[in-house]
Amino acid sequence: MFFCYPKRPGGAVGRAITALACQQVLPLSALQLANLVHFIADDTATHRLKTDASCIRAGSSVELHNIDTKQSGWLQLVYPSQASFRQNCISIVSPLGAALMGKAPGASIQLTLLRQHLRFNVLTVLNVTNCQTRRSK
Repeated sequence: MFFCYPKRPGGAVGRAITALACQQVLPLSALQLANLVHFIADDTATHRLKTDASCIRAGSSVELHNIDTKQSGWLQLVYPSQASFRQNCISIVSPLGAALMGKAPGASIQLTLLRQHLRFNVLTVLNVTNCQTRRSK
């Protein structure tokens, strides 16, 4: 996930900061955790009735643009048990995942990890829903 690297540090430091941003790091602040839990509960309760294709939620594929390095790339937000940094699947409870939840294309995201600033713009959000297929008789 080279596009998530901060502007200044390169090599191992850049990889470490990117890994911290994209992997589950607990504890979250109480407010972050409460907001995340409420968002997941609201999304679970309403997604069957309303399809908001622009809202980032668990399962969304997101194209991000790193404002500092001018690089872009795709990642997918997943539940913690499905997270895989190598496959660009980040946990919704990682710092970057929690910051992305509920955002839409055009949103700006800012994180500070180990005194390094990460700034992103959300370019594209893809949400795939399971549709039941009709059986032919």
